[in-house]
Amino acid sequence: MIRRLLACLLATAAWMGLPSATHAEDVLSEVSTIENEYFNNWDQGAKQAAGALGLNYQLLADKGDAAKQIEIYEAQFARGVKITFGENLNAANLKQIIEKAKKAGAVHVGVWESLPGFHPLDAGDDNYAFAAFFTPDDVQSGYRMAKLLFDKIGGKGNVVHITGFPGAPPDVARTAGFDKALAEYPGIKLIARQPGKWNQNDSRKVMEDLLVAHPEINAVFGQNDSIALGAMQAVEDAGLHLPIVGLDGNKETLQLIKEGRILGTMAFTPQWQAGYALVRAYDVSKGFKPSPCERMMYTGATQITSANVDTYQKFLSGDKLPFDWKKMSRVLHPDDWDAQNVVWPIDVAAYWGKSTPAGYAFPKAYQQALDSGCVDKLKAEYDAHYKQRIPE
Repeated sequence: MIRRLLACLLATAAWMGLPSATHAEDVLSEVSTIENEYFNNWDQGAKQAAGALGLNYQLLADKGDAAKQIEIYEAQFARGVKITFGENLNAANLKQIIEKAKKAGAVHVGVWESLPGFHPLDAGDDNYAFAAFFTPDDVQSGYRMAKLLFDKIGGKGNVVHITGFPGAPPDVARTAGFDKALAEYPGIKLIARQPGKWNQNDSRKVMEDLLVAHPEINAVFGQNDSIALGAMQAVEDAGLHLPIVGLDGNKETLQLIKEGRILGTMAFTPQWQAGYALVRAYDVSKGFKPSPCERMMYTGATQITSANVDTYQKFLSGDKLPFDWKKMSRVLHPDDWDAQNVVWPIDVAAYWGKSTPAGYAFPKAYQQALDSGCVDKLKAEYDAHYKQRIPE
């Protein structure tokens, strides 16, 4: 009797289109580390998006080990995972990951790190294993945060810059933004630039050493929030108070801004970022075919200071995030979809810049779409669908 009742309930759930626990698809998020708050917040968004879509979600980290990253994807594809997304810190691995996804009939959405000379369409015009790539505009974000910091100290003084992993695309881009601002402020002197490896512990040690080597420091630029936090702890342990900025928009950083211990951050809303990447991977796995210009897109960022931290903090308060994950889906909501953040096409030639391999030519479908004005058209389309907004 119980077995018949269970079978009946499962059949009814399937008929109604409800997710079945025994048949829920698996989805993988793969990142470099879970030892900073950014990816804890990322994990929160991905879990809630997966729950809304009836998916079994797991987060795995490669700890910056390129070989381990490949092993993770091989193992997950081998056990039947078809939906994946991740930060791709080891960008050189991307081609291998996509080839393995193609063989497994899986899709992958990359976030943050791209591989110059490997557009998603390079995997094949009619193949969507490399479904999409999303990233904030890190050059602009680094530029804005540097200007905020420089203005805070009156446009003159000694600044230290603690970076992430040298060579990682976000690290390169944020540094380019910092240097762009630096060129506009002749009174600012960059007295040190050292890597903090994106984490609090390494950055704290770096800052401790810098305080010994350079007793006259006026401000600190942290390449992400974990770096800013480590630097802040070293500064406070030394009995000092210096303006410090980060980038990410982590919950802890928001509270520190309220307390006046961190000057500001650029919030990428990692909860949204992970959830949106998951939804796009899901959509492509269900047949949605993004257009050539939709394959590489920028996502919005919000500069947070004491002036707007309360509003942004309230927006993300509570256990349930303020996003309608199903409404993001182009499959579930083909007419009234809403990305719920600013999303617009990347000018890939400008984005890759000098990193583009010599002799590389963009896929024909992308170049034709670009020539036909796809950037402006898509920007207008996504803007028109942006209804549920992240507060500025």
